[in-house]
Amino acid sequence: MGWVVYEVTGSGALLGAVLGVRAVPMIVLAPLSGVAADRFDRKRLLQASQLLAAAVSAALGAALAFGAVGVWMLFAFTVLMGASNVIDRPARFTSAFELVPREIAASAMALNTIGFSLMRVAGPALAGYLIAASGAAGTFFILAALYAASAAVALSVAIPPPRKAAARSSAFADMAEGFRFSMRDPVMRMLLALGALPYLLLVPVWVTLFPILAKDVYVAGPQGLGVLLTSVGIGGTVGGLIANALARAERQGLLQAGWIALMSAAILAVAASPTLAIAAACACVGGVAEMALTASNMALLQLSAPEAMRGRIASLMLVYPAMISTGSFLAGPLADLLGARGAAAVLAAAALLALALLYFSSPVIKEIRQR
Repeated sequence: MGWVVYEVTGSGALLGAVLGVRAVPMIVLAPLSGVAADRFDRKRLLQASQLLAAAVSAALGAALAFGAVGVWMLFAFTVLMGASNVIDRPARFTSAFELVPREIAASAMALNTIGFSLMRVAGPALAGYLIAASGAAGTFFILAALYAASAAVALSVAIPPPRKAAARSSAFADMAEGFRFSMRDPVMRMLLALGALPYLLLVPVWVTLFPILAKDVYVAGPQGLGVLLTSVGIGGTVGGLIANALARAERQGLLQAGWIALMSAAILAVAASPTLAIAAACACVGGVAEMALTASNMALLQLSAPEAMRGRIASLMLVYPAMISTGSFLAGPLADLLGARGAAAVLAAAALLALALLYFSSPVIKEIRQR
């Protein structure tokens, strides 16, 4: 998507803006999607999200094939795909915890992130060559078929139905209860801050600045973008395996802070890399840190939540991709002003500063433990 937007518009600011509007449905709809995951059939929610994504992908593929894509369509596509993710993620995260015993739930979340990471290895590599070989339209048609297949696969998963509460309150009362718990509990607040920080300042480098680096800095075309994103995915797979190995480690708060510091350092190295190969190697290290952090953070958030509130807490994790979109609004104009290298360096330095402020302003990071 980043490649298509930059090719159509040629503007780093518009690239950031288009990717940034993905935050709108996440912020507006995420709380209600968490309530839905606690109340309704999660299998149906998963199917609905995948079918919506399939329909939107096919529509954009058709628009690209007929040469009828306007900037407004790119914005609309991003908003609708964001809505699909809003429906999907709380149902998916809570289902992972329903399908395994609680004592191995952290490992289940780590394996879940490995699955995402494996697709981040295969997807960008294939997409880069597909765009070069058959154009963006054909790539989006394939994407639509894969989403439709995902909806079919969801039929085979036996997800337990949500437990019925004795006295059901309103959806808005349930939503407010989840907010109150997450804001009043100091561990929950810190976990959300640690989880959101890299998605606000670091992950936008992957989605917003990598297309510019590939096209303008390394002059490597869509294949070069595929190499960079695949490197992140390879690192993410390794990071998921590391998170699985460390799932029972006690000092998870300090581990998460360390992963953020490593990811920031990797992005600083990407900004200074003279060649595509060196940038890809540094991006791989960044991918390790990103996925290890994500697996630890999401597992602890779920394990810290009351069972009846798990869907609402899972919906708060949608703040993370919303932060990517918010960060994209910043990263795009920074790239126009400072270049992609300068923008990446500024964002990584800001992340390290924010981490230091969190660490020294509160003892909670050092107190967060697996138990």
